[in-house]
Amino acid sequence: MLMADYRAEDQRLTNPQSYPQSEGMSPVPAPRSQSGVVSFLSSNERKGPWQLPRRFRALAVLGSVELDLRGAEVGYGFSEIEAVAFMGSVEIIVPPDVTVDCDGDNFMGSFSLKYDGKASPVMANREKTIRISGTAYLGSVEVIVKGPDEKNLLQRMATKEWWTE
Repeated sequence: MLMADYRAEDQRLTNPQSYPQSEGMSPVPAPRSQSGVVSFLSSNERKGPWQLPRRFRALAVLGSVELDLRGAEVGYGFSEIEAVAFMGSVEIIVPPDVTVDCDGDNFMGSFSLKYDGKASPVMANREKTIRISGTAYLGSVEVIVKGPDEKNLLQRMATKEWWTE
Protein backbone atom coordinates (compact mmCIF):
# COMPACT_ATOMS: atom_id res chain seq x y z
CA MET A 1 0.00 0.00 0.00
CA LEU A 2 1.38 3.41 -0.95
CA MET A 3 1.64 6.35 1.43
CA ALA A 4 -0.52 8.35 -1.00
CA ASP A 5 -3.46 6.14 0.03
CA TYR A 6 -3.48 7.86 3.42
CA ARG A 7 -3.64 11.49 2.32
CA ALA A 8 -5.93 13.84 4.26
CA GLU A 9 -8.00 14.37 1.11
CA ASP A 10 -8.84 10.69 0.97
CA GLN A 11 -12.63 10.44 1.39
CA ARG A 12 -12.30 7.22 3.36
CA LEU A 13 -10.47 9.11 6.14
CA THR A 14 -12.39 12.39 6.22
CA ASN A 15 -15.93 11.42 5.26
CA PRO A 16 -17.77 9.29 7.85
CA GLN A 17 -20.43 8.50 5.21
CA SER A 18 -17.89 6.46 3.24
CA TYR A 19 -17.06 4.03 6.07
CA PRO A 20 -18.10 0.44 5.41
CA GLN A 21 -21.45 -0.27 7.04
CA SER A 22 -22.32 -3.36 8.98
CA GLU A 23 -25.87 -4.62 9.37
CA GLY A 24 -28.05 -2.53 11.69
CA MET A 25 -25.66 0.44 11.82
CA SER A 26 -26.46 3.82 10.35
CA PRO A 27 -23.86 6.29 9.08
CA VAL A 28 -22.65 9.05 11.41
CA PRO A 29 -24.54 12.25 10.64
CA ALA A 30 -22.37 15.07 9.35
CA PRO A 31 -22.33 18.21 11.52
CA ARG A 32 -24.66 20.91 10.25
CA SER A 33 -23.01 23.98 8.83
CA GLN A 34 -26.04 26.22 9.35
CA SER A 35 -29.12 26.23 11.51
CA GLY A 36 -31.42 28.65 13.27
CA VAL A 37 -34.46 29.39 15.38
CA VAL A 38 -37.56 31.49 14.74
CA SER A 39 -39.68 32.75 17.59
CA PHE A 40 -43.03 34.23 16.60
CA LEU A 41 -45.24 35.22 19.56
CA SER A 42 -43.27 32.70 21.63
CA SER A 43 -39.85 32.04 23.12
CA ASN A 44 -36.94 29.77 22.23
CA GLU A 45 -34.09 28.89 24.54
CA ARG A 46 -30.87 26.96 23.91
CA LYS A 47 -28.85 26.10 27.02
CA GLY A 48 -26.59 23.32 28.17
CA PRO A 49 -24.71 21.06 25.77
CA TRP A 50 -25.46 21.76 22.12
CA GLN A 51 -23.39 22.32 19.00
CA LEU A 52 -23.17 25.79 17.46
CA PRO A 53 -23.06 25.47 13.66
CA ARG A 54 -20.76 27.69 11.60
CA ARG A 55 -23.72 29.89 10.63
CA PHE A 56 -26.69 30.38 12.96
CA ARG A 57 -29.73 32.64 12.53
CA ALA A 58 -31.99 33.82 15.35
CA LEU A 59 -35.22 35.66 14.53
CA ALA A 60 -37.58 37.00 17.20
CA VAL A 61 -40.88 38.55 16.09
CA LEU A 62 -42.97 39.65 19.09
CA GLY A 63 -41.11 36.96 21.05
CA SER A 64 -37.74 36.12 22.54
CA VAL A 65 -34.72 33.98 21.74
CA GLU A 66 -32.08 33.13 24.35
CA LEU A 67 -28.84 31.44 23.31
CA ASP A 68 -26.44 30.40 26.08
CA LEU A 69 -23.14 29.40 24.49
CA ARG A 70 -21.35 28.67 27.78
CA GLY A 71 -22.21 24.98 27.57
CA ALA A 72 -22.24 24.77 23.77
CA GLU A 73 -19.58 23.24 21.55
CA VAL A 74 -18.14 26.18 19.64
CA GLY A 75 -15.85 25.05 16.84
CA TYR A 76 -12.34 26.35 16.36
CA GLY A 77 -12.10 29.09 13.79
CA PHE A 78 -14.88 31.42 12.70
CA SER A 79 -18.62 31.10 13.43
CA GLU A 80 -21.35 33.60 12.61
CA ILE A 81 -24.63 34.41 14.33
CA GLU A 82 -27.19 36.63 12.64
CA ALA A 83 -29.69 38.03 15.15
CA VAL A 84 -32.84 39.91 14.10
CA ALA A 85 -35.41 41.21 16.58
CA PHE A 86 -38.67 42.82 15.46
CA MET A 87 -40.63 43.98 18.51
CA GLY A 88 -38.91 41.15 20.40
CA SER A 89 -35.60 40.29 22.00
CA VAL A 90 -32.56 38.16 21.27
CA GLU A 91 -30.11 37.50 24.11
CA ILE A 92 -26.81 35.75 23.43
CA ILE A 93 -24.51 34.73 26.32
CA VAL A 94 -20.93 34.03 25.25
CA PRO A 95 -18.15 32.48 27.39
CA PRO A 96 -15.13 34.74 28.07
CA ASP A 97 -12.63 32.50 26.22
CA VAL A 98 -14.34 33.16 22.85
CA THR A 99 -13.49 36.26 20.81
CA VAL A 100 -16.62 38.29 19.96
CA ASP A 101 -16.92 40.58 16.96
CA CYS A 102 -20.25 42.38 17.28
CA ASP A 103 -21.81 44.71 14.72
CA GLY A 104 -25.48 45.54 14.41
CA ASP A 105 -28.00 48.21 13.54
CA ASN A 106 -31.14 49.30 15.30
CA PHE A 107 -34.23 51.35 14.64
CA MET A 108 -36.00 52.50 17.81
CA GLY A 109 -34.37 49.59 19.62
CA SER A 110 -31.01 48.50 20.99
CA PHE A 111 -28.11 46.36 19.83
CA SER A 112 -25.51 46.03 22.59
CA LEU A 113 -22.37 44.15 23.67
CA LYS A 114 -21.67 43.92 27.41
CA TYR A 115 -18.92 42.31 29.48
CA ASP A 116 -20.33 41.03 32.76
CA GLY A 117 -18.47 40.44 36.01
CA LYS A 118 -14.78 39.63 35.62
CA ALA A 119 -15.02 38.91 31.88
CA SER A 120 -13.01 41.19 29.59
CA PRO A 121 -11.84 41.14 25.96
CA VAL A 122 -8.27 40.22 27.03
CA MET A 123 -9.52 36.85 28.38
CA ALA A 124 -10.49 35.71 24.88
CA ASN A 125 -8.13 33.77 22.67
CA ARG A 126 -8.15 33.92 18.88
CA GLU A 127 -8.78 30.19 18.39
CA LYS A 128 -12.56 30.62 18.51
CA THR A 129 -14.23 33.70 17.04
CA ILE A 130 -17.94 34.45 16.82
CA ARG A 131 -19.16 37.30 14.63
CA ILE A 132 -22.58 38.53 15.71
CA SER A 133 -24.44 40.77 13.32
CA GLY A 134 -28.04 41.75 12.79
CA THR A 135 -30.73 44.32 13.35
CA ALA A 136 -33.17 45.33 16.07
CA TYR A 137 -36.43 46.98 14.98
CA LEU A 138 -38.41 48.22 18.00
CA GLY A 139 -36.69 45.44 19.95
CA SER A 140 -33.35 44.46 21.43
CA VAL A 141 -30.37 42.29 20.63
CA GLU A 142 -28.12 41.88 23.64
CA VAL A 143 -24.77 40.08 23.60
CA ILE A 144 -23.36 39.37 27.07
CA VAL A 145 -19.89 37.96 27.64
CA LYS A 146 -19.72 36.29 31.04
CA GLY A 147 -18.22 33.31 32.78
CA PRO A 148 -19.98 30.40 34.43
CA ASP A 149 -22.92 31.15 36.66
CA GLU A 150 -21.01 31.97 39.85
CA LYS A 151 -24.00 31.54 42.13
CA ASN A 152 -24.69 28.08 40.72
CA LEU A 153 -20.97 27.25 40.86
CA LEU A 154 -20.78 28.08 44.57
CA GLN A 155 -23.86 25.97 45.25
CA ARG A 156 -22.31 23.02 43.38
CA MET A 157 -19.03 23.42 45.25
CA ALA A 158 -20.90 23.34 48.57
CA THR A 159 -22.43 19.96 47.77
CA LYS A 160 -20.61 16.70 48.25
CA GLU A 161 -21.03 15.77 44.55
CA TRP A 162 -18.54 18.44 43.46
CA TRP A 163 -15.70 16.89 45.45
CA THR A 164 -16.40 13.33 44.32
CA GLU A 165 -16.29 14.07 40.57
